[in-house]
Order: sequence, then C-alpha cells, then structure tokens
Amino acid sequence: MAYEQRAVGITSAVIGAVALASIPLSFTGPAELRLAVIGPFLLAGPGTALILFLKPARLQKGTGFEVLPLAAAIAVSFSLASGILLSTAMLYTGFWHPSAAVCLLAGLTLVLLAAVGRRSRRKEAAR
Repeated sequence: MAYEQRAVGITSAVIGAVALASIPLSFTGPAELRLAVIGPFLLAGPGTALILFLKPARLQKGTGFEVLPLAAAIAVSFSLASGILLSTAMLYTGFWHPSAAVCLLAGLTLVLLAAVGRRSRRKEAAR
C-alpha cells in the first residue's frame, strides 16, 4: 500500500512539474525546449492526472505492469481528446490562442492533481 502511494506521489510530482513548466514555455522560449516539454505534456499530462483522480476499478484490481498498457491508453486518449475539444471550441468562438489552450490544460491538470493530493492526505488522516 505504501509503495502504491509513493508511486502516485512521484507520478503526481512529475506531471505537476511538467504542467507548471509548460505554462511559461507556451508563451516564450527556445523552440526545441518548448517541443520537449509541451509535446509530452499535451500527449499524456491531463489524462494521467485523470487516471490518478478516478482510479478506475479495473485498474485497482491489477497490479504492476499488467495494467500499464490500459492506463497508458486511457491517459493518451483523454489527453488528446481534451486537446481536440479545446481547440475545436477555440476555433468556433474565434479565439485561437494555442498558448491559452496550453495554460487551460495545465490548469485542469493541476486541479486534478491537487484533488488527488487532498484525497490521499484525507485517507492518511483517517488511519
């Protein structure tokens, strides 16, 4: 149990750090660095935060590497879907600012990670 909480904490910290780093890089910075940080974030950041927040029952039953392909598929598909929906909404409203989209997705990711952290602290306090 402690190993699982530690893994969730490390994953949350990494995703949170990449989300925070992508906010200023969405406005300025070297193109190579922007691609190296924002690309992977948009590919898996919001989806990974959603998986950590929801903890689906099917993922809870499995242990170790047997659930990794399912978790990766959910993370990538949700991340891409949220990016597509946000960009479609921006096109329809006439507000096309990719930097704002990255900031909104980073904010969504950070809110989900904060909820995960709050829930884990509540569980520790209940013990």
